[in-house]
This record gives sequence, structure tokens and C-alpha cells, in this order.
Amino acid sequence: MAKRRVGKSGEIWSFFTGAAGLDLGLEQAGLHPTLAVEIDGDCCATLRHNRPALDVWETDISKLDPDQLAARRRHTGDVFLMVGGPPCQSFSSGGKRAALSDPRGNLIYTYLRLIDKVRPQYFILENVAQLVTAAVRHRPISQRPGKVWNLSSFHKSRTQGDDSVPPMEPDELSGSAIRQVFAEMNGLGYALNFAVLNAADYGAAQHRYRFVMFGSREGPPVAMPPITHGPQSATGTPWRTLRDAIYDLRDAPGPHSEYTPEMARFFALIGPGENWRSLPRHLQEEALGSAAFAAGGGKTGFFRRLSWDAPSPTITGRANRKASAICHPDVVRPLSVRECARVQGFPDEWMFQGSMSSQYMQVGNAVPVHLGAAIGSALVNHVQSGADAASGDRLDLEEMLTRATARLRATARNKRGSDAGQLMLLAESSTEGDE
Repeated sequence: MAKRRVGKSGEIWSFFTGAAGLDLGLEQAGLHPTLAVEIDGDCCATLRHNRPALDVWETDISKLDPDQLAARRRHTGDVFLMVGGPPCQSFSSGGKRAALSDPRGNLIYTYLRLIDKVRPQYFILENVAQLVTAAVRHRPISQRPGKVWNLSSFHKSRTQGDDSVPPMEPDELSGSAIRQVFAEMNGLGYALNFAVLNAADYGAAQHRYRFVMFGSREGPPVAMPPITHGPQSATGTPWRTLRDAIYDLRDAPGPHSEYTPEMARFFALIGPGENWRSLPRHLQEEALGSAAFAAGGGKTGFFRRLSWDAPSPTITGRANRKASAICHPDVVRPLSVRECARVQGFPDEWMFQGSMSSQYMQVGNAVPVHLGAAIGSALVNHVQSGADAASGDRLDLEEMLTRATARLRATARNKRGSDAGQLMLLAESSTEGDE
């Protein structure tokens, strides 16, 4: 069977594009976005600087409709692909966990409504991995029965033996958000497949877990990309390490932020691959602050110092904060903007616009380019396989959710790679994501 041409003449519309990490990955797979919709001015400046031929629309997606999009693109036929990652702060383990009650969480529904009106052949939705454990409605830990921080505990007992407050309601439980989102998506009539993917498994030099969903208007769902790196890869290719990504930049890292003298004092006591738990016990509470020290969860993001010989943990947008620090292995400073971009897979010629703070945020909020390339290749392979509408069954929500949740929660445990003996430095994806 001759392979089909994929996206060569079709429209590919990118929403919430940011600094284009996902889009650059799609380009590597042969999928070139024709339109980028982004509300952040610095991100738009970055896109225009690096892709001057790309149609960049600096606007709020919630104000758009299909007629406006078609008119701008002078396009009346099928859109091949819509791709987007609605802002994820509502579901992030580092945020307030407001979930779908937060307007930022509801941008997922804005994106879904646009998909329903445009009816592209395919769509991709990516988000933080914690989407699979988030609740529709957030109840603060202090108001939960037994003040239990881990939402998964309430699947066994919604009261935790504490009758002093109302029991947890179904929409307050772990997984209620993705069930509601899936129900909305299922109503669109697309064949769906979703999973939690680790960027390190696809060649990125960092452990970064993302929720990825494919939608196919006709035919069977798109299969997830096969793992190419790490212990689960078929070839045994090891994960790429921080050394692989940035060691050559150690003498010329480029502009970077600094730690306060107080933070630098603590980092000087922490070795490569360690975090706040390696501080002398009498300094741990002082370093974290009393409230953070007493809070539940592993707090693995606090005072992290990276190791040369392991993948980095998740690159964050605030590299100089104690709760999201990504300290250089050899010197007491955050990774530079260029070092962070390297770990994220951006080419060195990709120039970020705006202040240094904005550049860090653009890099930290991006999807790793390597993961984007794997996602794009999965779609290309699906189309070129010529699968017809009669082949393959639609996938079951509970089966996908069970696999995704298990993958996410497995990241809460420190492990050593079975072959290389590398310490898996945890990303933000820990059981704190159940808050």
C-alpha cells in the first residue's frame, strides 16, 4: 500500500503555542503548523522572530470562532490537525489544585468547543500529567476528613473515620476531572486514546511527564508512540543525561538568574543529585520554611541540585525558587536559559524574546521537543498505515485511566535504572499531584 502524504497541503492549527516546543517536535515529524494562536506577547515575539513565515495570531482563544479562523487562513476545507495544550496551572502539583472550577482549567473546554466546531481530521491535547488525578472540585486539605492530603485515599473511605466534616463528594475525588473531560470529548464523536508519557523515554534529557490525548475523527484511535530510550525501550538505548545535553556549555552557559545569599548557603551543602533531605537535619525546616516542612508529600522539588549522569528533573519556569530549583551540578547557580532550552530540546539557534524571567517561563512551560517529535511521528505513522474505519476498537476510559494513573504514581518513588544505575530524579509528578 502506498503511503499517504501527511499534512503537506492540509492546515495544521496550533493553540496555546507558547515558545513552540511541541510545534518544533511536530516539524521534525513532517507536520508543519500553518497557524499559531497565542495570547502571551513575549511568546508571540519569539515565534515571529524564529518563524517569520508562520501566521502568528496574538489573541485570546476564547474569543475565536471557526469562521474567524477560516477567514484568516482563507481556508474552507478540512483542517488536518488541531493541537493545543491549554494552560495547566489548575492541575499542576505546584498550584492550588482548583481544577475545573478554575477558569484556566476551563480553557480545556474552550479548546474542545473549538474542536467540535472546526471538526479537524485529528486533534492532539496535551497537559500536565496530574490531569489524570485531579478533581473537578477542590477541597482544601484543612477541610477534608482527617485532613488527608492524598486524594486517592478517599476512594477507600470518603470519611476517613472523621465525622466532624462532610464526607468527600464524588466530584472531589481523584480522577473526577479527567472523567468529566473524557465524557465531553467522547461526545465529539472522535476515537480517543490518552496516556501519561515521560519525555525521557523519547530522547529528552529530563524526566517530564505529560498527559497526551489523540483524537481521530474517522477510523481507529491513534496509537501512542513506542518508547525509544530507557529501561522499557526495545533497543535498550539508555536515557540521555544532563551531561549529554549541556556539558559543552559549562564554560559559556549564557545569561542566568542567581540565588539569594540565603539560598546559596543551603545549596552549598547539597551535592549533585540531592535535594533538601541531604541538608543537616537542623537546617531542613529553616530551608523549607515551617509551613512547607510540615506539609505532606515528598517535596522533591525543593532545593534540587542536578546530577551530570542522570536525566534532569522537570525543567521549571522559575529556576531560582527554592520549591522549583534546578541548580547546576558543579556551581551554585540555576541552569541558564540556554541550558534549560537545551534540556528541553530547543536548537541553539532558537532565540527567546522578552526579559530573562519571561524567557525562563517560556522554556519551562514548553513541551520537550523530543516528546513533540514522538507525538508527531505517532500521528504520521497512523495516517501512513492506512487504517480504515472498520479496524480497531475504541479504547476503554477506565483501562486508559488505570494505566495513566499507575504511571503517574510510580514516579513518586525514587528508583535506580536497572542497567545504568542512574538515580531517577523526580519531576514535579509525584503523589503531591493528588492534592
